[in-house]
Amino acid sequence: MTEDATGPTGQARLNRGRENRSARRMAWALIMCGVGAFGGAAAAQTGYVGILGGGPVYKHIAINITELKKSEFNELIVWSVEVNSAGDLNLNGEFPLTSAGAYIGNQTYPDFPADLKKIKRGTVTRVTLSIGSSNYGDWEDIKSLVDSQGTGPDSILYKDFAALKAALPVDAIDFDDENSYDAPSTIKFAVMLGKLGYKVTMNPYTNSSYWTSVVSAINTKRAGTVDGIHLQTFAGGEGNTPCSGWDFGSVPVYPGISDQTSAPPYLTPAQTKVAMRNWHKQCAITGGWVWIFDQIAGTDQVHEYAHAIIKGVGGAAR
Repeated sequence: MTEDATGPTGQARLNRGRENRSARRMAWALIMCGVGAFGGAAAAQTGYVGILGGGPVYKHIAINITELKKSEFNELIVWSVEVNSAGDLNLNGEFPLTSAGAYIGNQTYPDFPADLKKIKRGTVTRVTLSIGSSNYGDWEDIKSLVDSQGTGPDSILYKDFAALKAALPVDAIDFDDENSYDAPSTIKFAVMLGKLGYKVTMNPYTNSSYWTSVVSAINTKRAGTVDGIHLQTFAGGEGNTPCSGWDFGSVPVYPGISDQTSAPPYLTPAQTKVAMRNWHKQCAITGGWVWIFDQIAGTDQVHEYAHAIIKGVGGAAR
């Protein structure tokens, strides 16, 4: 994401009977669980609904945890993981996650693992950590580490992400590379994550030929590793459409919209429903996502945006 739409502390940044409610919950869970990725019959019938958030997700703010649990979003993308030259991982420069291959997050936010588990007992069935953004260095450091150490069990990246997998209920890693674009290291890194049990998503805003070729190469080496595309249609990605120029074959493309005036075009929930409906009619998208939870946390807009996406792609809000 572009820097002017972010903030390290996260400041800038969806009554019927019990039986029917349980049935709908099961349908939503099937979208993100099991063998299936984002796509498939379940997604086509109901829809993928994601939201990206930073500090308000991990700072143990009880009202935010409850809100996300009940939100109707089924993927939470936690942003943004930074990678330094030693391989240490950190969220937004304020939340150290790993050091020397060990999880150290409990030193800063000890409630984070339990908070994510609580969120996943609600509508969210998939938690994703997003790496990078417009910050220069994260993906350059990943390239350097892959080139020097490889991606085997003795490499720092392998140890880091194995430690994250053991400590946090994280299902996927999102690639938000906006300046490095090194295919060989990116492919190796993604395949490593797949072997560790993660799914991988991409978060592009430009350079479509690079992303389509990389996704194809990753899934050729390890089938099903990349299971979704979070396409930015705001800020640097303004004007992007999932219906043209972003063909990933069987991997579904989910457009992200902005709830921030600083990351135009800003779309209201009503405008979001219209945009999703138009894309759904044009190229049968099965979902979308929102940038950014930090902007709307604690407001009715959390549910309103989730409902807008669901209605827009032809699903039924619960």
